[in-house]
Amino acid sequence: MSHEVSEHIEHAAHEPGNLTRYIGLTIAVVGVLMAVCAAEVGAARTELIATMVDENTAKGEYQTISTKYRTLQAVLQHLHAAMPELDLMDKADKELAPISSAVKDSNSESAQGIKVTRLEAWKILSAVVPTGNDVRRLIDLVESYEKQAEVAREWSESFHDAIALHRDSAAKFEIAQVAAEIGIVIASVGLLLGRLKWFARGAWITAMLLGVLSMSLFGWTTVVNHHRLHDAEHKIEKTREHYEAAVDEQKDREEDRKLVEETKKTVEKLEHMLNQP
Repeated sequence: MSHEVSEHIEHAAHEPGNLTRYIGLTIAVVGVLMAVCAAEVGAARTELIATMVDENTAKGEYQTISTKYRTLQAVLQHLHAAMPELDLMDKADKELAPISSAVKDSNSESAQGIKVTRLEAWKILSAVVPTGNDVRRLIDLVESYEKQAEVAREWSESFHDAIALHRDSAAKFEIAQVAAEIGIVIASVGLLLGRLKWFARGAWITAMLLGVLSMSLFGWTTVVNHHRLHDAEHKIEKTREHYEAAVDEQKDREEDRKLVEETKKTVEKLEHMLNQP
């Protein structure tokens, strides 16, 4: 009987020490978990900032191309307003047809006057009405920039999912970190008040529950958001490639250079005509 009592006393003497070791081990494990969560919070926020910078770049491209598109559209509207009314010209031709037919002698002064008048009118129209090549080129540019603006808008909007996931990951990792920190604090208090057996045990259990909560939240966020983030990044890459395929800067430069050369030739011809006596 005395031997059983002595063993019971010895076990009771060693139990607080075992509990202290368990609390210390819990603090160490939860501390490591807290450090990992802190690192993931920093990584998620860094990725969030980097993704937002890329989004601003895409938005800048969209705004630039959209501005060019609106500018070219305004120029096209101006050229359209400068073009003559075809119905009115057709009506004028019908009214002039019987007058021209009435002049039988093509060498008469009346016939020559009608011809001179038409030539002068044509010269005036050609000076103020844009050429067909210029209008067609402008139409091609407007259609090209309209397509580029659309794909640039899709590219800029493709960042929304990735930004939301990075923000969500940072927030959940931060909650897991806070849970681990609280668990460490509670376990530390329980370790300091280890003489109060019931308090130390409660603190230890609470710290373990907070550690499990932190680990569960960390694992769930890592697995689920990683898969979703992969899809979001694939969407960004796909829309970026679509945008780069739609933008042909080399072709635009060649067309611009061609326009410059044609304009130079036209100016030289005009100068030559005006300098003639």
